Amino acid sequence: MAPPIIAFVDVNISLVGASATKFAFGALLGVFTHSVTADRQDGPFFSVEEVNDAGFTSVATPEINAWATTAFAQDTGVDSILVGREDALDANMTATLDAIEAAGSDTWYITNLETRTAADILLAAAWTEAREKILIAQSSDADLLAGTAGNIGEDLQTAAYHRTALIYHDDDAEYLDGAWSSSRGGLDLDSPAGAGIWAYDSLEGVPFDAVTGAQATNLWNVNANLYGRAKGLSFTSKGTMASGRKIDVTTSLDWVKVRVEESVLSKFVGTPTKVPYTNAGIMDIVASITDVLEAGVRNGHISPDVDFLIIAPEATAVAAQAKADRELTIQAIFVLAGAIEKVILNVNVTF
Repeated sequence: MAPPIIAFVDVNISLVGASATKFAFGALLGVFTHSVTADRQDGPFFSVEEVNDAGFTSVATPEINAWATTAFAQDTGVDSILVGREDALDANMTATLDAIEAAGSDTWYITNLETRTAADILLAAAWTEAREKILIAQSSDADLLAGTAGNIGEDLQTAAYHRTALIYHDDDAEYLDGAWSSSRGGLDLDSPAGAGIWAYDSLEGVPFDAVTGAQATNLWNVNANLYGRAKGLSFTSKGTMASGRKIDVTTSLDWVKVRVEESVLSKFVGTPTKVPYTNAGIMDIVASITDVLEAGVRNGHISPDVDFLIIAPEATAVAAQAKADRELTIQAIFVLAGAIEKVILNVNVTF
């Protein structure tokens, strides 16, 4: 028998390239007080059965179980949920969220709160605004319906939060926030036409709120949301953050930012030597960004009607200090696809 070839030539082949872990925009976390575990994050759970098996039963933790059941009841809901623990010794909601984040900052995107108090919602909103996450908060505050000055919706609106959406519901124990977060969070932002609006969403297992026209107007005036009913259909309206920005605008902008970060980082890590500060190297980075923006068009985030534009300098035109610092500045311009949510029809009739 001939001696093994590795005695003479030992060839090891590795695949050049690296891919950053893709952030999951459909990851939903609920913040609850419980003593089932001492962990700040539990999960992810992929079914109500797994939630029960972990000890979050309808007897031990009825609130968590009800929230989880509602989240998993949605036809197009999220695949998994996490439970974040609020400790009785936490100084406030900010401290709670800090501790949950310390246990894993990239494990979730959408946050729900067990608490419905205005003070907690405001603290959570301020915390969320500084991060690439969104908060869907629920309130049964009668002042919202009445349009009373100083209500929680008005406070959030005044702060102009782009990452917090408030929805009214008359029953705190019915987790409308979990249903809505799961239904819209279940949209796959990485799939063709995966970007969807948060209005006109019909939910499973949650009754609509029968409000008057004046009460609905009071909610919308402070950019709060409603699960109401019209023409025999129950649906959410109007899908806005506290600032008035549409929720899907924030999620689309987050998607572009995070996917570009992942793409460029993968280029840096996956290049066996370096990305040179040459025209060819600059075009390599541009290609990574282009791939993301092209996916943004396919997935419904970016308009196909206007070509996106990436502006990168020639290597010879870059300032010496920027080259010394190894920093490259590129500009991208694109138009969001947006959505049609209201139709105005003007009809002229003649004989």
